[in-house]
Amino acid sequence: MEANKAISEVIKVLFGEEKIRSFEGKLFLNKSKFKNINSFLGFCVIEGIILMTILMIIGVLIFKRGLDFSILIGTAGFFIPLTVNYFFHDLLFEKRKRQREELLPEVLLEASLFCDETSAERTIKKISEQDFLYISSDFKLAIKEINNGGSVEGALERIKLLNKSKPYSRVIDLIIQGYKSGAKMSEMMKETVEDLLESKAIISEKQAVMLVSKYTLLASAGLIVPAILGLIIGLVLGLNFESIGELSLGLSASERKNLFETAVLATTIYVFEYATLAAFFLALQEGNKKNSIIFGLILIPVAGIVFFTATRMLF
Repeated sequence: MEANKAISEVIKVLFGEEKIRSFEGKLFLNKSKFKNINSFLGFCVIEGIILMTILMIIGVLIFKRGLDFSILIGTAGFFIPLTVNYFFHDLLFEKRKRQREELLPEVLLEASLFCDETSAERTIKKISEQDFLYISSDFKLAIKEINNGGSVEGALERIKLLNKSKPYSRVIDLIIQGYKSGAKMSEMMKETVEDLLESKAIISEKQAVMLVSKYTLLASAGLIVPAILGLIIGLVLGLNFESIGELSLGLSASERKNLFETAVLATTIYVFEYATLAAFFLALQEGNKKNSIIFGLILIPVAGIVFFTATRMLF
């Protein structure tokens, strides 16, 4: 419990209260078993301790690198469940957000037929009764909040706050402003559908390009580059420097060995440096530099494990 609180405080300092509330909103919309950040961290700590123990045992019994190496991979392993669980919920939220956005034109078209020009509450209720998957669920929550004494505007603003989707927020604003101004909602909804379809085509093309770039960088920094360099190091490690001592290479066997050890150290530093830089650029791509910590906690341990495993495959 104390470890859970300590980690929670560190995360609050690193990311801020707003980021924490945003993630708790994602847990809520994902209908996760975790109701808040503390229950989420508690589960991750338990998983982290289990994985840390397993990796430390593997480090001693299989890699036979000593206690220092076992503690290193164990410590890295402790943070893996936290990062994996975070990205699982984040990706699930983004997937459902896209599904909501894809449904918006259909929702508006149907809503333009049955919307109540005089009552926002009745329109919200009708949308909640339709088969619009997650959008219907959102409007059911809004109706529940209204029935519990909340305002219509407040309930709709909460949908905007939780979903963090510009197209979705635009539709919510349309409903709010339409009923405030007394404009004909059916006509406004039909006009908005056309704009949404045009925006959707542009955004989809942009997201496809960014997604390819993102996963290419992830694969190269976490798997491809560490694996190739590790295999090369492992191949050279298999060479016996004493047996080639008589070759005219300009250096003695011991000098060549020292040179190679320096090269191995430099290559190891490069692998971790590349993973760190990749984490930073991935965060820049998402528009949030603080996410570089999250990406780094995944990429750096994975790159290290792949690199050191590859070095032993041919040696």
